[in-house]
Amino acid sequence: MLQALIFDFDGTIADTVPVCVDAFRLTVEPILGRPLTLDDVRSYFGPTEEGVFQKHFPNRQEELCKEYFRRYSELQRNVPETAPGIMELIRDVKNEGVRVALVTAKGQKSCRISLDFYGIANEFEEIRVGGAEGRIKDVSIRDVLSKMGIAPENSIYVGDAVKDVVSAHKAGVPCWSAAWFASANPEKILENNPEKIFYSVAEMRRELEKEGVLK
Repeated sequence: MLQALIFDFDGTIADTVPVCVDAFRLTVEPILGRPLTLDDVRSYFGPTEEGVFQKHFPNRQEELCKEYFRRYSELQRNVPETAPGIMELIRDVKNEGVRVALVTAKGQKSCRISLDFYGIANEFEEIRVGGAEGRIKDVSIRDVLSKMGIAPENSIYVGDAVKDVVSAHKAGVPCWSAAWFASANPEKILENNPEKIFYSVAEMRRELEKEGVLK
């Protein structure tokens, strides 16, 4: 019986992967003196933004963090809405007694910028951000479930990336993959065996209705 849905943020709640990528490019490319590909940018992340700058640019961490968050705040305005139907789905499952949390690899500051921009922080019972040293989603998922008193098998993690499938399974939690934005890579996701994959929020809603979670 489903008791908790735990959501990723970037690429799941909102189409903010391009915001993260472009803010990083605008911040780092002038320092490197060369353009960065999408794969280049992805290779840096795992740690939070602050952790990335500390690791790769320790002598300029404070300056680059300030610039990154300035750029991030500006670019966030280019994504004025969350994924179509996602907040309605979240509110509906909560009305049916399902508890909802957020576990993201974002750092505290960028997460707060986006949550405040959309005005949705209070929709999540628990919120966990990433780690400065590296990816800690599996630990965060287990922590959230422990705090809620919910068994892993009675929860689902919803995320858009291959690493989300890996982290969820490492935490003993089924993963439903969100492939409703262009930043997702469905072929790669499917190679990692998520329990389900959805190409729209409406598809996920229909599954929850089929399973009797939503009426």
